[in-house]
Amino acid sequence: MLSKREQNYKTKKKYGQNFLENKEILNEIFSFVELGAKDTVIEIGPGLGFLTETLSEKAEKVYSFEIDTDLVKILDKKFSDRKNLELIHSDFMEYDLSEILSDKKDVKVVANIPYYITSPIINKLIGFSENISEIYVMVQKEVAQRISAVSPSKEVSILTHSVQFFGEAKYLFTVKKEHFNPAPKVDSAFLAIKLYKDKRYENQISEKEYFKYLKAAFSNKRKSLGNNMNSIGYEKQEVIRALEGVGKSSLARAEEFSVQEFIDLINFLKRGA
Repeated sequence: MLSKREQNYKTKKKYGQNFLENKEILNEIFSFVELGAKDTVIEIGPGLGFLTETLSEKAEKVYSFEIDTDLVKILDKKFSDRKNLELIHSDFMEYDLSEILSDKKDVKVVANIPYYITSPIINKLIGFSENISEIYVMVQKEVAQRISAVSPSKEVSILTHSVQFFGEAKYLFTVKKEHFNPAPKVDSAFLAIKLYKDKRYENQISEKEYFKYLKAAFSNKRKSLGNNMNSIGYEKQEVIRALEGVGKSSLARAEEFSVQEFIDLINFLKRGA
């Protein structure tokens, strides 16, 4: 039952607020998110506390970030008895996460995030992979498809690699737009990212070098790698030899490569240089 203050609350477009309010969706979320009594959780954009309630029931500690002053007042009152819930009145992107994560491991993130800053939020969370183990986020369906895409696919992009270089991404389920208030223009999806503790790709190549090659590879999606890699100094024939060396067509495009396959290609190019 919503309080009068909750009923009277008007969503603010500037914060990208679309509140989830379907109990069946809530149950489906927690069929994938396993929380124990010792878990620490970060929530971003709790809204009226739809996810917050279950998170604070299941986890040992919940840090919930809310930028909207009006919502903080509502949440403060609604969850005044939840001693394990810490409401942080702040812009998540401006907050120094080391203040709450420096002494923690295996933190989980569960959030219905503002869609207009999806990539910056995910990138920031990935930057704390020493402390965070699993990320579960509600994002636009199209974004979830790109992040979780498996090569070869036209969905594969720089965004795909920018997440999959650091963790395993999985598209869990679709959420129709009418399950939100106000309803967004497009459907959403619940996405899981499990960060690699063994740093399997970072141990093979530096992030900086990998993305230098990757940006060149995707510089023109309509062109083959033989043409695109010219921007970082490789002749077309060099690239074709490397492509054949890793078992790819001479006309292969960037979207045809997984992270490991692309690392193998980089290594082949470097050996031939």
